[in-house]
Amino acid sequence: MKYFAYLYIISSMLLTVSGCHRDKPKPETKIVAQHIHFTNLNNEIPVIGTAATIHSRFFVKHQVTGKDVLIECIVNGVSFRESNSSDKGKIILYIDGKKREEISTAAFIVKDLSSGTHRLKLEVVKGNNSSPIMNKELYVTIP
Repeated sequence: MKYFAYLYIISSMLLTVSGCHRDKPKPETKIVAQHIHFTNLNNEIPVIGTAATIHSRFFVKHQVTGKDVLIECIVNGVSFRESNSSDKGKIILYIDGKKREEISTAAFIVKDLSSGTHRLKLEVVKGNNSSPIMNKELYVTIP
């Protein structure tokens, strides 16, 4: 009788342990290999134009919403955080040739522009230096 009790305990433990593993399904996607054929053109096709690089030192993205302009800047080598005092920079904003404000963030909003086309000039200065190290100009049209 003890023998059957031990056999029952061992078999129930084996069933419990075997049921605890995770049953991972195989992926249903099929991978299809395609052969790619490369052709050497030997510089027979002239290329005309320039390619814009995102890795430029001063990259500006803007979006017009109503009478406001949202501007995002990426400036390599310049930080707008308070903790980095050695690389701390600011952006000086000019609208139609007139200085409007000094900005210490990389993203900002220019509010309440009048209808028409405006020239925005952004100058990046570093530290307490008054001479700009980089600048960008862009034109925006307010409806």
